[in-house]
Amino acid sequence: MTSNAPAHPSADRSRQYLHSTLILNQLARTTERLDETDGINALQHIFGYDISPLACQDLWRCLQQGTLQSPALFLTDIPGFRADYDNRDRIIRIDRTFFSKATEHPDHHWELLSVLIHEFGHHLDNLLRQDFSRPSVGLETLSQDAEGEEGHRFSAWLMSTCAPAQDQVTIATLHEEAHPAREYAVSWQQARQAIEEMLDGIDDRIDSQHLLPDREGFEAGSDDSQGHTHQNIEWVLSDHGFSRKEVDAVYFGNWLRDYSQVVDPKITRGVDMTKDFPAIVSRQAWTDIVDVLAAKKFIDLRMESPAEMKVTTERLGVYLPHEHLDNPLTVSPAFPDPKERDPDFEPWVLPGNPLTEIDPETSMKRYVSRSVTYLQQQMQQAMKHGRSLEGLRHYGAALHVLEDLFAHSNFAELSLIQRGHENVIPWTAAAASRHDLALVTGTFGGSDVIASLAAPLGKMLFSTTDLEFELTQPGYRSDRDKLMAILLSEHSNPQYLSVFNALLTVRDELIKLANGWGLDTLKFYRWLISTPAGIVLNAYNGAMRGVFSWLGDSIDDAQTVLGRDPNTDPSVEPSHSQLSKDHAEHPLHDLTAQLAREAVRRTTLAMVDHWNGHTTADPIAVATAFFCHPADTDWHHEIVRTWVDANPDQLERAQSRTELDRVHQKAVEELRRLHTQLEADSQRFLEQMFDRQHGEANKHLSLVEQAFLNAFSATPWGKALLELITPSTPKT
Repeated sequence: MTSNAPAHPSADRSRQYLHSTLILNQLARTTERLDETDGINALQHIFGYDISPLACQDLWRCLQQGTLQSPALFLTDIPGFRADYDNRDRIIRIDRTFFSKATEHPDHHWELLSVLIHEFGHHLDNLLRQDFSRPSVGLETLSQDAEGEEGHRFSAWLMSTCAPAQDQVTIATLHEEAHPAREYAVSWQQARQAIEEMLDGIDDRIDSQHLLPDREGFEAGSDDSQGHTHQNIEWVLSDHGFSRKEVDAVYFGNWLRDYSQVVDPKITRGVDMTKDFPAIVSRQAWTDIVDVLAAKKFIDLRMESPAEMKVTTERLGVYLPHEHLDNPLTVSPAFPDPKERDPDFEPWVLPGNPLTEIDPETSMKRYVSRSVTYLQQQMQQAMKHGRSLEGLRHYGAALHVLEDLFAHSNFAELSLIQRGHENVIPWTAAAASRHDLALVTGTFGGSDVIASLAAPLGKMLFSTTDLEFELTQPGYRSDRDKLMAILLSEHSNPQYLSVFNALLTVRDELIKLANGWGLDTLKFYRWLISTPAGIVLNAYNGAMRGVFSWLGDSIDDAQTVLGRDPNTDPSVEPSHSQLSKDHAEHPLHDLTAQLAREAVRRTTLAMVDHWNGHTTADPIAVATAFFCHPADTDWHHEIVRTWVDANPDQLERAQSRTELDRVHQKAVEELRRLHTQLEADSQRFLEQMFDRQHGEANKHLSLVEQAFLNAFSATPWGKALLELITPSTPKT
């Protein structure tokens, strides 16, 4: 995209064009009734978190003040696309054939509206990245285009947020030579319903591919495609009548199960234990951290239903192996009883426990039955609460276990062996059971969940994109502010949290004072934290080092399982890392995704039938039936056969222990790269935040600036902070 290039006349503009102000007018109305902070959050969610809050604020205020203009609309020929947006000329082009079909009858006018909204989303993304983003905002490189399909995300947000003064609205007016102007109108409510139904079947993570790099298109037929990839649960559900919001609500329950794994007894502090950050963290702190992540991940539902979408200790829970189909075995536990740290933890399952044995009749590990019980309990709650946020969350928790059956067990390997591919690595040794090779899962090591936690935490903690915005908004608390407060509350040095809270108070008052004097807040804020406030730097360092420590420990855990071979030694249990097919690099990744998708599809059909009042529908029985040895069922045969025929190279990789170890080692190396990247990002952030050069420059102040500092030092809040930060304190 080269939208910063000089605009030039488009070769395909005609004398036939449209005029429309509907979308701009609706956005202006929205700014009047939506809080500015919520609007900024929405814009970042739609167009990307690499765009600073300050840029989003500037755009929001332009919409509010009515200083933004709509892009020109032209009719032309665009083979394969209903419309596109030209980033250089900043015009929207609409395909003539599509326009004719969409306007020949009022029932199709909503299609024209959907295209205009979609392309207007591309226009806003272009403005945010080229006009409103400032080079000084942060150190991150700003992409020239939002990730995924921002046009669809903008459409979904606009239709759910905007409410015109009257239902019948004019979409656009057609102007052409020698003809009177023609208006095209639509019922907003009817259009909203049609557009939302269309968007429910589209994957907004996938960009439309345009032949011209400066243009972003709305592909013809996208509304009928029912999505593009369907490789995870949300797009399976969208095939069966679930709205976008319902899909998000189900995924919230699924997502919570993943993140409950961070509340591991080995790294969770009991309420009576001494603080020892980052080695151990309280359950409440883990919950609060996940809640910050959830607020960004599920921003639309969070804004609509903040109470139902808040992460609480009850909703998040703690790590319980049966919720993830994990092998619960613990060898040489570090302390006797996890329940002493929190009563919701379960006792250690030690070597020799019957749960780790193979049931000779089912040829499955006995602990699998506990996961089936948990799935059934969650399904019962989903059936009880129906298609409410509560019911959908429970359904997501149930589907998490069902999906893990394929992603985290050797079901796929045994299925291939059953078809005669006997050299596939089964990750278990022959045992005295009905099917010789048993269905097993791996012992939990924590590397995957810590990596998935460390990456977003690092992005929030080390980003400088919102630094300038923070220093213009008294009372604003960024994600970094929230995370810092949570992490520092766990630190053994209570002064760190006290200083940080005092610093936030001073920041608020400093902004107000500097604005009144007409001075640059950032200059004085840097002076404040870089000259006398060494403890502030120590506090930031302490919190950030915790994230590095967690990630480093997970790398060690992932590395230790290499070389252990459960295929030849019955006493060795496979690890989660060895069995997991979560990563695309694994040769069986696509096969397990297909198996999981089919299981979720059948279960969802039964659940929807139950919710619709069909008394014979039994979704619990449908889901439970999947938990068996692959030799005892046949539903998967065609899926496996088709995959084998299409993937001989991946089948060969699944038969090589060397290749599978290489896949595992590559995952470890990815963790190391993430660790190195976070270290570098944190250093850049600290250099930006605690800019010594600016601190030195502040020694040469004008009379007005010196007077400002004297006034600041005399305030009660200024004195309180200076008293806190003046004494020397040991470094972390």
